[in-house]
Amino acid sequence: MADKRKHPREPVRTKAKVLVNGQWHEGVITNSSAEGVRLYLRINVAAGKVLRVDIAEFGQYNATVIWCDGNETGLKFEHSPAEIAGLLKALTR
Repeated sequence: MADKRKHPREPVRTKAKVLVNGQWHEGVITNSSAEGVRLYLRINVAAGKVLRVDIAEFGQYNATVIWCDGNETGLKFEHSPAEIAGLLKALTR
């Protein structure tokens, strides 16, 4: 089955925190693209939830949970791919 994603995924390993229901939770970004990230978290977050993501020294971004499977969570940024391009470049260095 072909991957139908618009943007390629790049493997990364970067610490991040997400704000869920007023509480910060630590996680690790395991891959990223111009539209989102795959995040390892120790909590489950419902699909459709909008979160605030703090990515180490790169800043904070709004993202929507697209899927959650155990401790793996797929987030889509609420920013355009052009706005995220600099972040992606920095994460994949």
